[in-house]
Amino acid sequence: MSVVIGLDYGLRRIGIAVSDPDGRVAFAFGTHVEGRDGSVFERLRALARERDAVRVVVGLPLTADGREAAMAERARRFAGRLQAALALPVSLLDERYSSREAAQWIGLRGRPARRGEIDAVAAQIILQIDLDRRRRVDEGPP
Repeated sequence: MSVVIGLDYGLRRIGIAVSDPDGRVAFAFGTHVEGRDGSVFERLRALARERDAVRVVVGLPLTADGREAAMAERARRFAGRLQAALALPVSLLDERYSSREAAQWIGLRGRPARRGEIDAVAAQIILQIDLDRRRRVDEGPP
């Protein structure tokens, strides 16, 4: 396996995470702020090239009962545009509660979260879930 990029998609901010080269551990990488940081597609294209990424996983924001709302459709459209821009496979993963879990995890450090930090850690959580699921499928039961 190789490097995978994980994204927590939002209209204002997009959290970014990357895996280690073995595709086992996710790390929060940063946050892209729309309107401030230039083209997200250019940034992700450069990151994918720099890290030799093989695929991208985008969080799919579902409602608490698992339904898709307007934000989920926007995430799907973004994922489609991203796949075309990067020429890499892009998959979607249910991201319910990832931001809440990220805020709780950051809170365990004993300090408030910095602006955008929750988005990056949410991307890390989304990516780690994806990596763990794929590893279980690839390795099979013990």
